[in-house]
Amino acid sequence: MKHLLLLFLLVCTVSTAQIKDFFKFSTFYTSMSMNTSFVERENYRAVNKGYEDITKINAYDYNLTLGLRKIARFDYETKRQTWYTGTERNTADNVTIGNANGWEYLFNYSFVRNRGEKFNDQNFWLRYLGDWFVIKAQYADNQRVDLKYTSLDYRLRLNKGNWDFTIGTVFRTHPVYGVNPIDDFWVPGESTFQDLAEDFGYVPQPWNQGFYIDQNWYDVSSGDSVLVATSNDEFFNHYFGDAVARYNERELDKLGSQKEISAVIGVAYYKYTPKFWLHTWYNFLPYHYGLDDYSYEYEDSMAEWDAGVIFGTKITKSLGLFIEGVHMRYWGKEIYEVKFGFNYLIF
Repeated sequence: MKHLLLLFLLVCTVSTAQIKDFFKFSTFYTSMSMNTSFVERENYRAVNKGYEDITKINAYDYNLTLGLRKIARFDYETKRQTWYTGTERNTADNVTIGNANGWEYLFNYSFVRNRGEKFNDQNFWLRYLGDWFVIKAQYADNQRVDLKYTSLDYRLRLNKGNWDFTIGTVFRTHPVYGVNPIDDFWVPGESTFQDLAEDFGYVPQPWNQGFYIDQNWYDVSSGDSVLVATSNDEFFNHYFGDAVARYNERELDKLGSQKEISAVIGVAYYKYTPKFWLHTWYNFLPYHYGLDDYSYEYEDSMAEWDAGVIFGTKITKSLGLFIEGVHMRYWGKEIYEVKFGFNYLIF
């Protein structure tokens, strides 16, 4: 929320006379969608001389989205005739150089449940595009792919016809990436994974049958004692990973946000005709300077980037081809999305 307030402070720097123009042509939207969740494969486990059905039953999926946007459409983008829901994924929303000078922005917040997992998806950005420069502030928290950052990007801009060239710096903050706290916890002879499991609400209860000795494992984190495994093998193979994940999350949260400054060079090309269009961009971050002890350590290469391409052509009156894709590499995380295909109109 504090990041959203910071962006709003930037908005408030606009003079009163410009407020109307700032919000002109913007759209406030909210939408709610629900659907049947994925049906998991049947799963069972042995219990005494019988079996128990432990198939996971997922609650229904939902997506509640709220937002405000003002982004100039590119010529190849379809004008919406009815409603905007905020769940649309426009590849061109990722560009640095928009299709119109002036202020543009996107404030999008989604509450999502998918296959029983709840997460939020936040993307807030504010951009001003001028003839000779571009500045963009952004806060993104994509919990689906575990990527979160705040950035302030300032660049000089040179426009040559269909080409745009930019160069500048970007200041970014992010959680600790590239550190695995469990590596420090595990010290042979001094600590055990059973100690870790007990720290996170899993309690063992030894039992024996003749010469065979093992343990039941109970989850007591909710206040109730729930049997989750009837042997060490079952627990450590299927449930212990949750304890490790929660330990890593707890230790990384203690380290807070990390700050760094990066150099950035950008190139973009855009050409449109009714029968052919090409829009491509590439932002290259070749150098980074970490400002905190746990800023990301670039080992093999410092190279980071975000890039995209949108291509479409109408080969004949009936046949058309399209390709859309984005690819980003930040802090060792690679995120991509590609769509391609053809349309054939039958008269």
